Amino acid sequence: MPTRPSLFPTLLVFCLAPLLVLGGINYFNGLNAAESELLQDLERELDIFIATVSDHIDEQEDELTTLADSKTLRDYLQSLAPQSAAPANDQTLENLQIALAATLSKQSHLVNISIFDKQRRPILIAERAPREGASEDLSFRTQDLPPGLPQPEAGVWAANKSEPLRSPVSTTSSGTSLRISVPVFAQSEGAATSIGALVAELEVDSLLSEAARRWEVSEPANQNSPGENSSSENSPVRASSTSRSVMVIDSTGRILYHQNQALAYQMVSDSLPHYKPVAARMMSGDDGWQSFFSGTGDEVWATFSTFPEMNMSVAILENYKEAMVAARRSVIWGLVYSVLIGSMAAILLSFYLQRKTGGIERVSEGVAAIAEGKLDHRIELRSSDENRVLADNVNLMTDRLREQIARETEARQFESFVKLSAILTHDLKNAIEALSLIVGNMEKHFDNQDFRADVMNSLKLASQNLSAMVTRLTNPVVTLSGEHKRPQPVDLVPMLKRVLALMAEPVAETHETKTDLPPSLFALADAERIEKVIENLVLNGLEAMARGNGTLTIKAGTTEEQEVFFSVTDTGNGMTPEFIEKRLYRPFATTKKKGVGLGLYTCREVVRANGGSIEVDSKEGSGTTFRVVLPSAK
Repeated sequence: MPTRPSLFPTLLVFCLAPLLVLGGINYFNGLNAAESELLQDLERELDIFIATVSDHIDEQEDELTTLADSKTLRDYLQSLAPQSAAPANDQTLENLQIALAATLSKQSHLVNISIFDKQRRPILIAERAPREGASEDLSFRTQDLPPGLPQPEAGVWAANKSEPLRSPVSTTSSGTSLRISVPVFAQSEGAATSIGALVAELEVDSLLSEAARRWEVSEPANQNSPGENSSSENSPVRASSTSRSVMVIDSTGRILYHQNQALAYQMVSDSLPHYKPVAARMMSGDDGWQSFFSGTGDEVWATFSTFPEMNMSVAILENYKEAMVAARRSVIWGLVYSVLIGSMAAILLSFYLQRKTGGIERVSEGVAAIAEGKLDHRIELRSSDENRVLADNVNLMTDRLREQIARETEARQFESFVKLSAILTHDLKNAIEALSLIVGNMEKHFDNQDFRADVMNSLKLASQNLSAMVTRLTNPVVTLSGEHKRPQPVDLVPMLKRVLALMAEPVAETHETKTDLPPSLFALADAERIEKVIENLVLNGLEAMARGNGTLTIKAGTTEEQEVFFSVTDTGNGMTPEFIEKRLYRPFATTKKKGVGLGLYTCREVVRANGGSIEVDSKEGSGTTFRVVLPSAK
């Protein structure tokens, strides 16, 4: 069953509008909630990362404090005193090496541990000595210690308890490290007596890498920063965090850690200039979050904070677009569901109302078909349909309309026949008048041989005109239809001369004829009908001067608009402006006593059909000029 054109769209609008409004509100609320959740998630991950690093450092400090408080280290330091009751021996040193080895285990991020006596002299250094293979060896040196060993913090010698002290993070060619100093006190019941100190270097690079593994991908070397074509799909945190990364910088803006290892130890301003707004706030010691655009135009969200008691800051970075994919997909599906629900509701309502208004639909379709001209169309409804009476009345009206149209068609056909008769009568009158002029002059000039030759030519032209009329009568369908031939290039000058020879030369004794014609003048026109226009205008001019001698002037040429024209001017009585405005071109309106009144009407229609125009300039008592303008053939 066809749907009423305006019914379904209207119902669809009413059903969808509230759902789309609610869906739009849910869309923006959903995005805002997702952004808030994203920020909270980043802050939570930032806290976890900082806590992980801090816990590792605290664990290392606890191990160093335990070592500083151990009896093994105290015994070794006391055995080195000049007046020691128990001088150092191999067993004491071996016990210390065991304790140092436990502290510098593979799970530790400590690189080396140096021990100083109370005179602040280095007496032992234990350090990892990496070699080729899967394991690491420790080396212990008590003599020939290298220069430039890490020195304890100055506060260690003034401390009164075993509390570790941290030095600022330093970056060298070998990496980033943190120095931890712990004082060593002799075991006594009174005041604490310092007998030495230990200094440990903690490898910050490995510590940060271990803490950041939860954000790393299966191939860390290929991981890019957010907004730099990150494409990981194996994040251990969650599937939607493939674009999340970690960046740690020091107070100078140097990158201490980045998942893209090629950026390590470079300045942020040089390697990642688009990170400068975040790096500036991080270097100032600020905590918070900020969004910015990466080098590829992607928006990046960053949460950042400083490490407690350390001159470095960390930022968790997230590609906003990729992080919001799931949220956007969720709210977009909500909009899609709203559209589907609204559309289904509109379809059901439309179907229900269509069932109720089916009769009106068929009546409307029937009336539309009748309006398109299908008068034989009938509207058929079931007898139980409440619109059956309306349909029967429309069918009755259609029957009467067909009868009326049939009568009007017959009347128009008769009217067309009458019009054709009038036009042919007018043309026949023109031909008869031309022949009458010839016959009238034959009585006076029959003995003139030149006159007889001209008369023969005129009679040939008149015969041709009468033959053309007969042809039109034998094909009344074309004649009545008003169809015109396709315009063809035609030279107007021979045509004008031929008409003058037929109509003007026989009356040369009573009327003077003047011509101003170019050698040739080509126009796009129907030659046969344009010649009839010329004949009619020339004959009208001659008849206008019938009461006395006059002058008939024929001109032709080219207008300023590169169109062609010809004009016929007589010195007759002229016409009033009122007649020109109201009656000149109206059918059956004429000033002649025996005229039909179709000549100028026919002329205007023929000229218009050929894409031209006809103008008139007349003054009562001084003559009339008709000017015809046609398209040029050049």
